[in-house]
Amino acid sequence: MMTETQLPLVALAAMNDTHLEELILINKISAAIAEGNQGQVTQLLDRLAMHTVEHFTAEEAMMREGGFPPYPMHRAEHERALQELRIQLLIWNDKHDFDVLAHYIDETLPEWIVSHIRTMDTVTANYLVHGAAPCGGGAC
Repeated sequence: MMTETQLPLVALAAMNDTHLEELILINKISAAIAEGNQGQVTQLLDRLAMHTVEHFTAEEAMMREGGFPPYPMHRAEHERALQELRIQLLIWNDKHDFDVLAHYIDETLPEWIVSHIRTMDTVTANYLVHGAAPCGGGAC
């Protein structure tokens, strides 16, 4: 399980709050997997999927409204990650394989989240808060 201290912080409190909500959901899923609670895993995965769509939709709206130049690249990464989550949901709903899901929930997803926050979300939040160029004022 990932701890709150492992989540990088960005310049926008709303983004940090959303990331924390996601972390809490992921940890609940991990615990339900460890308990072998199929029904709870299914319910929590559905909540994670809804939360992720809402998270990405809100973030993308902020980027569009703020005129964030690399918006298409950031949005494309959201779409890729959401597609990966949808595939995991399909696999879970078909096979209910705790091991496959545990690998995604405990390793793949947390690694992606931390990397995404440290890179794309940090740059995005800095731009939206400070109006700085996406590359920190320097050449990309």
